[in-house]
Amino acid sequence: MPLNPSQPGTVLKFTAKPGKGDRLFQLTNDLHFTGDPDGPTDWVLCRDDEDPDTLWAFEFYKDDASFERHFANPVIDANHDEVIDLLAEQPMRVTVRPIFSGFSS
Repeated sequence: MPLNPSQPGTVLKFTAKPGKGDRLFQLTNDLHFTGDPDGPTDWVLCRDDEDPDTLWAFEFYKDDASFERHFANPVIDANHDEVIDLLAEQPMRVTVRPIFSGFSS
């Protein structure tokens, strides 16, 4: 099912300390299964072909209210402490909206 243009989303870039990429990917994946009802409904984690310690995340949320509640939740920040400890530099986060999307089965 394609993403809806009304769904807010984020594009994130995380660069792990050298050799910490696998842990960053596993931890980031695990954080998508915390049971947060306001968490992303659609997401994908991608590894940079030229740097295995760089993670690109694309996350989309049900609606604006869910997006705002998710990022205002202090429990979410606490869960990200280990992610921050793995990073070699400040993460990049850009808020986006899908215009076109498609999925193959």
